[in-house]
Amino acid sequence: MFIARPFCVTHMVKGIRVLQGSLDSISAFQSSSIALYVIGSTMTSTIPNISLAGSMSIATLFTPALDVEYLYFGKPVSIDIIPTTPTGIPTPAIITRTALQLSQTPFMVIDAGSYIKPRIPLISLSSSCVGGRIDREDALSHGTSRKIFDEATLVGRAMGSIASVVLIGESIPGGTTTALSILQGLGYNAYNIISSSAKENPLNIKKAVVEEALKRLGQSEDPFKINDVIGDPVHIAIAGLALGALKSRATVILAGGTQMLAALALMKAIDPRFDEQRLVLATTKWIYSDRGAEITRFIKMVVPNITFAYVELDFSDAPFNGLRAYEDGFVKEGVGAGGTSLLAILKGVDVNELKHAVYREYERIVKVV
Repeated sequence: MFIARPFCVTHMVKGIRVLQGSLDSISAFQSSSIALYVIGSTMTSTIPNISLAGSMSIATLFTPALDVEYLYFGKPVSIDIIPTTPTGIPTPAIITRTALQLSQTPFMVIDAGSYIKPRIPLISLSSSCVGGRIDREDALSHGTSRKIFDEATLVGRAMGSIASVVLIGESIPGGTTTALSILQGLGYNAYNIISSSAKENPLNIKKAVVEEALKRLGQSEDPFKINDVIGDPVHIAIAGLALGALKSRATVILAGGTQMLAALALMKAIDPRFDEQRLVLATTKWIYSDRGAEITRFIKMVVPNITFAYVELDFSDAPFNGLRAYEDGFVKEGVGAGGTSLLAILKGVDVNELKHAVYREYERIVKVV
């Protein structure tokens, strides 16, 4: 029988830095939690050099399925390869899986449109579909974003009715580019906000793609049309899940980096009066080091009442080059790594315990694959 690890929240928790707001909304010690990981693909990720999530651009279409299969089984089953960058840096799912195991947090995968369907138990949204290459074609057919949002909202309501804390992470290679496109389409000047899995952000490539997408969009204030034309299936699904869970009075943790700003912007455009005080944006220190000031300014402007925090996980003493690369600015975040780590720490896992467990997990997968 599953027994959830109890929360032990205090105002000062080792390993967590709160930049804005409070974690008090997660302070019901008997509360339950569930983690949701939204997967999807966008053909935008196949543009050469736009994503670091695969050794070849076409390989990015396999990453979401491999990430979540690894979460379930400890190794992918569709292809016997742990997702890595071209230089061998492991997927941040290694952090997520370790945090889930240590905290005994149940999780579920939501398929919003993965190119490869993972061989795991999951919830597949009825309107799930792969996103188009936004510099050449619409992301989704007309009306699809609304359908995905409505379906995700129902799932979010259900999850929020059975768990008092709902964490939402994502895996969508090319997602920083589509997130940038969504933000620009919604009227935000976001070119200096979006991070990258690469050490050097290929912003010129992303900007060129987004500008082509915006030409096709023209003028629109409809968030669903904007996402249909220049977005992807994942960010709109996250918005629906989060708003649905909030309507069920759950606290929501958006576990991710700058991509979650696109989800926040969609949420604000769809439901300007949503309960910000029950929303937490949680990420890694690597994202904060890269774009912390920009994220903070965006939050204060758009959603000033949410909580913003990051986990002080540090791999500088890691015995493996692949993990030390995180300290050099590679990967930074993904598959809910920061938020899942935050949830684990709030449930009593020491940050150093988490770090060394990640080291052991990395050693294990090197031997397995």
